[in-house]
Amino acid sequence: MPDPVTILTSISLGLKLVDQFRELAVRFMGQKPHAPSATVEQDGDSLQIREHGRVTHTITAPELHIEEVDEVRLKALQRRVKVNWEVFNELFAEQPLMAVDERARIQLRMDRIKGELCEDFRELVGIYEHVLGTGLPDHYTLFEVCS
Repeated sequence: MPDPVTILTSISLGLKLVDQFRELAVRFMGQKPHAPSATVEQDGDSLQIREHGRVTHTITAPELHIEEVDEVRLKALQRRVKVNWEVFNELFAEQPLMAVDERARIQLRMDRIKGELCEDFRELVGIYEHVLGTGLPDHYTLFEVCS
């Protein structure tokens, strides 16, 4: 089991990936992304939840519930997310260069991948919330892009 600060860093990086996915998925849906009103940022050995720029909650490394984590499931989710995220991101970047018929086919594939990423990110965020012992800001549920 990694040390608590490494786990905080992993959670922070995972949440940044959720933010990136949210932004890209909003663009994929033809909308203009906007900055979320709340964020989670690492500050040394703690994570800070900020709403409208103000710290509303701080979780320190000793407060983590790491003993309750299913590491096998967590690692499997992280691998699936990594693979699907790379494919989704690559397909999104290539879309402008595609012919119309190919773009339609690729959009269907991207919709499927987006659905899988939504499920996996939601489960991952649920694990993070359990480890942190607190709920995360609403946009991490991905309601904008996964409804």
